Amino acid sequence: MSVTIRVWRQPATDQPGKFVDYPAKDLNPNMSLLEMLDVVNDQLERIGEDPIAFAHDCREGICGTCSLVIDGKPH
Repeated sequence: MSVTIRVWRQPATDQPGKFVDYPAKDLNPNMSLLEMLDVVNDQLERIGEDPIAFAHDCREGICGTCSLVIDGKPH
């Protein structure tokens, strides 16, 4: 499975930002969005770019820190 993840990138609050598209290929359809972001971050680090920053904690669905609503559906 392949997806494109569109991320708002802004180096600092006092600097302009922009949307950047990141392709993620060869994904398992059972992956969570956080796992997909990990794949993209691995790719970014390999080419020397800053990884995507995002909040998460237990990743076990217990604490709710990493809960998201994507296309109107809770994840």
